[in-house]
Amino acid sequence: MNTIDMQSGSPIPVGDITNGQKYYDVLVHQTGCSESDDTLQCLREVSDDKLKNAVDNSPSIVSYQSLNLAWLPRVDGVLLTDAPQKLVQQAKVAKIPIVSGDSSFLAWYSRRDIEGTLFSFSTLNVTTEDQIRTYIKTEFLPTISDEDLDDLLQAYPQDPAQGSPFDTGDLNAISPQFKRFASFQGDAVFQAPRRWFFENLDGKQPIWAFLSKREKAVPILGAFHGSDILIRFTANLDPNGNTRISWPQYSQANPTLLTFNGRLVPQSLNKDDFRVDEMKMLNQILLANPV
Repeated sequence: MNTIDMQSGSPIPVGDITNGQKYYDVLVHQTGCSESDDTLQCLREVSDDKLKNAVDNSPSIVSYQSLNLAWLPRVDGVLLTDAPQKLVQQAKVAKIPIVSGDSSFLAWYSRRDIEGTLFSFSTLNVTTEDQIRTYIKTEFLPTISDEDLDDLLQAYPQDPAQGSPFDTGDLNAISPQFKRFASFQGDAVFQAPRRWFFENLDGKQPIWAFLSKREKAVPILGAFHGSDILIRFTANLDPNGNTRISWPQYSQANPTLLTFNGRLVPQSLNKDDFRVDEMKMLNQILLANPV
């Protein structure tokens, strides 16, 4: 048995396989398989170069739709029998020790952690309240109700001082909605699913949570997605032993994050208690409106 290290990852709110049909149709067209009686078999037989070129044309994190990626693991009823978060609710999770965490941009003293800055550059042209409402309804959560959308935008306001990078006032607001996008996208795909995942695993298996603040001094991006790649863990069913301080297991009673800082204080222990109400609301919206 091994300890699983889930880097920048928890069960994300993906939905039915039909949500990805439009990407498959484009892939079939670009590879010349549209006229085939068996498009899947045709794709299996095209050259590697042709398939790669078509896949490379798919929407990515630098595309307008950003974190609503084209090639997500989607529910097909066979390999993935239900939405990942619902599978967690059904206790369909391997009973093994798990380590999971994310990156953040924040001031040295802050606990308002986030990982969404890197994915918010493709929406710099979204500058007004009406435009961000349209974006969320068309590109991110097309099934969200107007009431839930109102709640989401109230919880993650346009005010740059309340956006990500957090605790930087009006700095880093490279567009009127940039810091707002960075805050709710980072929570929706990284922070909120991680917290929800651990809350649902509490008492069922050994779990540890970490947070990386490394590279937090990078302008605009801060401790961006992927900046935690150099972090290593010992796979001995308990990540303690090479962490300098005793790393307690995560629980709802004691939601502790092992935080990787800069050189002055390399590691510290912090409570996972930032934006509690916002993330609870966001997780409920995502459960009802998977991408």
